[in-house]
Amino acid sequence: DLLGVINDEREDLEPDQVKEILIKVLDAVDLVHQNDLLHRDISPDNILLDKWGTPVLIDFGAAREEASQQTRAISAVLIVKDGYSPQEFYFAGGKQGPSSDIYALGATFYHLISGEAPPNSQTRMAEFASKNPDPCEPLAGRFPEYDMTFLKTIDKSMEILPRERIQTAAAW
Repeated sequence: DLLGVINDEREDLEPDQVKEILIKVLDAVDLVHQNDLLHRDISPDNILLDKWGTPVLIDFGAAREEASQQTRAISAVLIVKDGYSPQEFYFAGGKQGPSSDIYALGATFYHLISGEAPPNSQTRMAEFASKNPDPCEPLAGRFPEYDMTFLKTIDKSMEILPRERIQTAAAW
């Protein structure tokens, strides 16, 4: 899985490989959303790589129907993964949509590129609400081996407010 790649100092992926993996996972997420589902648990340990480096998105245990609805009440059973879950996953009644999965995917690739999981989105939201700087340092400008536009799209996918993010896998 991608978490194994992150944790294995001998198994670094080249920037072109990272971009190719992201594009293929975006295709998978787009298919999930086209079927009116949300994955709700995208993280490095839920993306496997086969022996050719092709990614496979796994673990649909947290998936919910009706991804295209603008509002929905989510059950009291909340599944969150610190560093990867957007702030709307942390409270009952949070408005979840395709951009919620986009946040988690961006956070996954943030970790893959930077080597560090992003800060918890609740911490980020608290700092935002207090008008303090975002504790999540953007990727753009920090990794010259990567295309700046590529890094900016990952940063954009992780905006704390859902309306500020890239909205869909297809749009990304």
